[in-house]
Amino acid sequence: MDKFIRQIMGMLQSPDGMRRCAAAMVFAELKPKDPAVVRALGEALKDANQLLTRYILEAFEAIATRAVVPYVLPLLEAPDVETKLRAAGIIARAGGEMIGELRKQFQNANPMQKRVLVDILARIHTKESLALILDTLLDPDFELVKEACQAVRRHIGDATPGDRAQMHKQVLKFMNASRVKKDERVLTSCLLLVGSIGAPDATKVLLQYSLPRHTIYVRRHALLGLKNQEFTGKSLGPVAQQMFKFLSEPDYLNIVQNALDIIEKISQVKSFDKLWPKYLTSKHPSVRTFAARKLAANDNAATNKLLMKLLRGDDPQLSEIAAGALARHKGSTKLLLGALASEKRSEPAWRLAKILKPHSESIDKKSLKKFAALAARDLAAENPRHEALFYFLRNSDGVLADDVLRDVGLKFKKERKWGKAVGCLKQLQRAEGFDDALRFELAVCDLKTSPKDLAPHLRAEDHALRGLQPLIANKKFKLLDRLKQEKVVDAADLFFLGFHFAEGTGDEQIFGRAALELVGKRWPHSKEGKAAKNKLKTSAQPTALPAAS
Repeated sequence: MDKFIRQIMGMLQSPDGMRRCAAAMVFAELKPKDPAVVRALGEALKDANQLLTRYILEAFEAIATRAVVPYVLPLLEAPDVETKLRAAGIIARAGGEMIGELRKQFQNANPMQKRVLVDILARIHTKESLALILDTLLDPDFELVKEACQAVRRHIGDATPGDRAQMHKQVLKFMNASRVKKDERVLTSCLLLVGSIGAPDATKVLLQYSLPRHTIYVRRHALLGLKNQEFTGKSLGPVAQQMFKFLSEPDYLNIVQNALDIIEKISQVKSFDKLWPKYLTSKHPSVRTFAARKLAANDNAATNKLLMKLLRGDDPQLSEIAAGALARHKGSTKLLLGALASEKRSEPAWRLAKILKPHSESIDKKSLKKFAALAARDLAAENPRHEALFYFLRNSDGVLADDVLRDVGLKFKKERKWGKAVGCLKQLQRAEGFDDALRFELAVCDLKTSPKDLAPHLRAEDHALRGLQPLIANKKFKLLDRLKQEKVVDAADLFFLGFHFAEGTGDEQIFGRAALELVGKRWPHSKEGKAAKNKLKTSAQPTALPAAS
């Protein structure tokens, strides 16, 4: 032993905790297999704090010799979980050489210690270690049995294919023992082990135990084991055939749900597509929704027709799945358009319009014109469906939707249905095509629906007056001339406008006095004509007035 190693060993006995930690870290780097070094580290471990314990265990891991195991075994009872797991890993790496010692430990261990020992055994992957685990399955402590199965599942990934094959044979031999056949709990635990080990023959074994001739408890655990398998090649057909049969059984929780989970793993196989429609009428809701989801993955003519039926069906879950799929499927556009065109009810029409939203860019102009005509007709007839049709049009062609509103609004105006005209034209106020001409049409309709109350606070909120204000400022528009041409604008309308704007300033005052003069000349003997003349006398004179005719 060289002088440097002896100096480092001396540091392990130092009263300074940091020097002891540093010594352990150095040994972790140097990895000396000298028994004296292992003994020194083991002695230091007896009174080590948590930090020093961590560094000594790191050194033991690096040195990787069976000689460290006796010093590590007591740490299996350490209160710190990290320390306990690290110690278990070091012992497990000692391999089969430790089985005898672990068997002795197991005999006198309490339940918590047994769970740690089972975890160590599951890491070793030898016949001897698995034999101890299989014996554990006979223990009356069910929690220990569960931990044994879970430990094998946790650590089986480190086993070689050869190890797996040997373990599989060992478990099958154990299952055929008379004492195991008589104990269903042990048998089901073995099925879980077969599933976790995952040897090539596991699928065949588990399929046999999943058949109805066995109890529900055994079948359930066989299916749980099958869920851990990878199905390829020749195993796909038998597994699929069996699982599809199970979907019609009455026990949903133990059989049907597990069968569904297994089918989920292999359902990408195209040959299954023709089977899904059959299960849309299953007595189990989850089977129906599962089949619907699988159908929804295929965008083809036959599937889309079936999805349209589901959309209109009574099962809300299937209907929602169908709605989502039809919204995604590019091939469903024509079907959805036909359904919307023929749907007379408002609520279903709304739903179809929303489903069609993702299809907006692919809808041809001819179809849009057809729906524009339908929307115009429904709007004119006050059919509630028109709202859904306008939603559809706005998503596909906003300008076309605005054109329909404009045309129907002007039609209502022509028919002197003022409120309906306002309802249409008002929706266009933020549209790109809302120009001064359309603003004027809306203002006239607002004027005809206005209560024409002369109270200042009410006039301030009057829509007709507010709508005309921008037109007065636009000298090119010739607002007064346009009002003269409107046959529907009568003395009461013009007097109301004149009365209000005459109290203003600038262009508004000039327009207001001109409107009052027009009322006085056209209807001189009416109450509005007389009131207009009186208003002109009492209102302020503008600097210039346009000639009234």
